[in-house]
Order: sequence, then C-alpha cells, then structure tokens
Amino acid sequence: MSLHEPDYELDGFEPADEEHEQHHDHLDISSFKVLGEHRTDTDSYFVLLDEGATWGIPGSPQLRAVHVSRDLSARTFEIDSKELPLYAMAQSYLIARGCPSDALSPQEGVHDPADDVTRALEARVRGDGDRFALLASYTADMREPVETVVMLRSLAPQAVPEFRILRERFDWDSNTHTLREGGFETYGAAVDWWEAWSDEEAPELPPPAPTARRSPVRTAPATPVPQASRRPHGR
Repeated sequence: MSLHEPDYELDGFEPADEEHEQHHDHLDISSFKVLGEHRTDTDSYFVLLDEGATWGIPGSPQLRAVHVSRDLSARTFEIDSKELPLYAMAQSYLIARGCPSDALSPQEGVHDPADDVTRALEARVRGDGDRFALLASYTADMREPVETVVMLRSLAPQAVPEFRILRERFDWDSNTHTLREGGFETYGAAVDWWEAWSDEEAPELPPPAPTARRSPVRTAPATPVPQASRRPHGR
C-alpha cells in the first residue's frame, strides 16, 4: 500500500497561538500517511495512518483524525486532532467538525470494507457520535489478519446492552477489512470477552439487542476505566 504524506497547505500562515504551533510540529513528521482527505478554501480534514505506531506503545491506535482551519484574513491556522482506533470513528470525529459525511472515503484498494455488514456498521458509527463513550481499544498488529478491538459504553439511561465491543480484522494482502459488534449487559462480561480475545481464545461476539443497534461513538470516556482493562493481558 503506497500512501503519501499529508500537505496541510500552511505556507504563508502562522499558528494562531503556541498550542497550535506545537500541535503542528507534532503532526509534521514523515510517519503520518494519508488514508483519506477533504479540502475547502479554509478547512482541511485528514484521516492519517501513523506508520510509526507499531514501534510505540503496544496496542495504541494507529489512526489520527486531523482538522486544519485557516483564517484567510489573519493568515493564521488552528489544528485539532484525535488518535482513534477505527477509520469510521475518525470520520465521525471530523464530521462533527464540519466535514461532509460522504467526503472522507479512502481511495479504492486502501481500506475497503469486505462485506455489506461492515458497510452498514461503519455507516452507523460515522453517523451518530454522541450515544456511546470510548472506554478502551487495542490494535494487535502482530496478528494475521491485524485486529483492533474497541470497548464502548452506552450513554443512554437503561440501555440494553450497556456495553459493546467492536472487532475489526484487516487483511494486508487484499487491503480489506471486516467489522463486527457484540453487546454485553455488564462491564465484567465485556472484560471477560476482551481477556479471552487477548489470549486468542475469544468466542464469537454475542449479538447486540435489536433495540440497541445504533452504534455511535464518543471520544471521551464516560467513566474511568481500570488501567488493567485498557490493554488486554499478554499483549
């Protein structure tokens, strides 16, 4: 998969403040490659792959959503970004910041959904970003296929199931991926499945309840997660 480095189009612009300057410096490195992008006169949106993440903290997300906003009169820019584990979650983050919902599809042959189930689930993750909180994620890039698991918690009162796990499998040979979801009534049940997955002994994900088939994502935890559950054991 041949990808290019991002061009933030900031020649002639200055950072709006020191924080945005530091943020730009952090993103201006060669390990970031573009999976998807959309540009207007004042804004640029990127879904980036961090090719250096595999040598960082084990399990860390390898994608980053980036929004660049340019003030054409003041000739200044602002940047905000978020490290996220799934492409559809990065899209959801950028859509919430003004990117058109259909503008960030990756180029064909880079990150293709393998089936209609994946397409439908990703559409729901993209389209509704305020009903679930992201509790934990882990990307196992030493597996074949590469796997990413994400634990979510519903923000709706008395939601059934309250907890959900998304599981993505990415095949490097075909550059295709599948995404599946499972529902868990308790945090403990979700952690039990997660730990079995970490030992490569996880059963199939239990289907979510029919009334809870809207799978949105927030990027801030609703409640603290014990550190031991943030990373599967033995990875």
